[in-house]
Formats: sequence, C-alpha cells, structure tokens
Amino acid sequence: AFSLASSAALAEADVGIAMAGGVGAASEVASIVLLGDRPSQVVDALELSNATFAKIKQNLAWAFAYNLVGIPIAAGVLLPFSGLCLTPSVAGGLMGFSSLGVMANSLTLRLAGRRLSKPPPVVAKEKDDGNADASPDNV
Repeated sequence: AFSLASSAALAEADVGIAMAGGVGAASEVASIVLLGDRPSQVVDALELSNATFAKIKQNLAWAFAYNLVGIPIAAGVLLPFSGLCLTPSVAGGLMGFSSLGVMANSLTLRLAGRRLSKPPPVVAKEKDDGNADASPDNV
C-alpha cells in the first residue's frame, strides 16, 4: 500500500522510483516511473542512465575534437602552408555532418535499451478438466 507520507518521502529523496502499482501521487513526485512491477527494472533504469551519461561524454568529446580541428582550419591556419581554405558553405556543410555523427552516436542508445532484461516468459498452465483419474499416470 502507498500512503501520502510515502509520497512526501519520495519527493525529498535524491532519486525516487515509483512502480506501476504506485501510480497516482507517487508518479507525480518520482524521478523515475517504472511501468512494470519487476524489481529488475530498477537495475535496467540504472544501466540505461549510465549508458546515457557515457553517450553524453562521447558526444561532448566528439564535438570538442571537431571544433578543435575545424575552427582553425576554417579560420585559414592552413592557408599559408598548403593553400587549403574552407569557404563558409563548406565549413557549414562539415558542421552539419558533425551534427549527424553526434545524432547517429546518440541513436546507438537504442541498442543498449534492447540489451536490458525482458520480462520472464509466461508459461501457460495446463487446463484441469476435473478428471484426474483418467491421466496416464493413474492407469
């Protein structure tokens, strides 16, 4: 059972997790709302969170490296040495490709989501027709 006092404690916590049974007040104040009632989903949420932060760090590193190399080239640093100069349209196009690379890298998080634990398979129960003496074991 979920009480209003639990909702206040959930609101004060650093990270609050509400499961499907605790919809209502809990889902209003929780940081994470799990749609199922499996405790393994808590582990899945933490793994997805870690994967998300790792992806953010990768994207920041990619953007930093691109700008570290791209901005001086666009400013004409290579012009005296090699005659290479980027026009603004080419520099803008390369920036667009950089954004596509960051977006594609972010989309790989979907692969991490597929590796998370799935609900256990449902095993169908045999239908009991009330005639236990007719089973092959009792004959």
